[in-house]
Amino acid sequence: MSEAGRSILTAARDIIEESGPNSLRVSDVAERAGVAVGLLYHYFDDRDDLIDAVREAQFLARIEADIADLARKVGPNELDTTAVLKVIIDDFSDPRSRKRRDFRLDRMEALAAARYNPELTKRLVEAQKRLSASIRKTIENAKADGIVAPEVDAHALAFFLEVLPLGTGLATVYADMPSQEAWRELLLRMLASLIPDKPTPKKK
Repeated sequence: MSEAGRSILTAARDIIEESGPNSLRVSDVAERAGVAVGLLYHYFDDRDDLIDAVREAQFLARIEADIADLARKVGPNELDTTAVLKVIIDDFSDPRSRKRRDFRLDRMEALAAARYNPELTKRLVEAQKRLSASIRKTIENAKADGIVAPEVDAHALAFFLEVLPLGTGLATVYADMPSQEAWRELLLRMLASLIPDKPTPKKK
């Protein structure tokens, strides 16, 4: 996409983040992007197409951010249990984190937008595959390092770890949240069942 197209997308995203999609007007987007309305229609079919493009861009940005976080916080070298649990419990699954809340809502809004848009669904599927592959690779490394029991299915665990953070999006409307300590303790107990009883020798 050209610089003008990116400017339009950025302007639309800013308006949606400020006031929601219902407030988005094509003329306002064009004015904020500094382009003619006609040029906007060169890149996007209509208002709905523009909103879908914003949702896709947000989804992709959140996916790439999660992949980068995972790579930075866990690292490419030997893993340790503390680093892995911190990423899962304190970063990806913290229902009180405003940053994670925004990530979750952006992804859910993109999924909702894709419900009746097969082409958008295909693009989101490809983006999700990248995150899933990154998580599965980390799990396989954790198994090799003796952090995760060898009999644990990496695919199933990756799915669980991706679904868990999205589920905590209910925190937005959940009136009686458990304490942070109780939530952390529950996750630790659940994840402890995946750790081998005896350390597994690391593969050379």
